[in-house]
Amino acid sequence: MNNWIVNNFWIKVVSLILAIITWFYVNEELIKERRMAKQLYKSSAISQVQNPSHGKKPVK
Repeated sequence: MNNWIVNNFWIKVVSLILAIITWFYVNEELIKERRMAKQLYKSSAISQVQNPSHGKKPVK
């Protein structure tokens, strides 16, 4: 029963370490993406408040 734990133990340890590193990397990238989207949304909202006619056709 314990054989499945100790069989290829170091390969399992290396795999676990790589999985943890990958998880942290992906998580950090998702956080960066959320920050950039939030900044983009804020800058878009600010530009619309400062220039409300932005994106509208001029009325003749």
